[in-house]
Amino acid sequence: MSTAVPSERPAAVLTYLDVVLVILGAPIMIAIGVSALGYGIGGGAWLALRAVGIALERTPGLHRDQRTEVGTQLAYMLGRLFLLALAIIVARNDGGRDGGLAALAVIVLAFTVQLAVSALTRPRRQAR
Repeated sequence: MSTAVPSERPAAVLTYLDVVLVILGAPIMIAIGVSALGYGIGGGAWLALRAVGIALERTPGLHRDQRTEVGTQLAYMLGRLFLLALAIIVARNDGGRDGGLAALAVIVLAFTVQLAVSALTRPRRQAR
């Protein structure tokens, strides 16, 4: 019997907690009156950019050279910041003030959850 599999499964679920919350939160938030357009734009932008980030992490060619890896990660983080801000602006222009606030709220919530999860699941240094 392997004990490694059960311990890896919660980590995998925890890793994608932001994605789960964005998807499961959509019907609840829309039911309470949050702008569907704003939530869709913000949530869709978050999910699309999260998928790009996962694809970059799993691309083996980017991890051979440390400079290439760091440069790619930096470009992704800055590009993600710009594109998420652009999604909020688009939601504000198309959905009005409520649309912009909904997009901002879903992006900030998802970012906060991803940041907290990455802080909890990062590898720890061994004490010497």
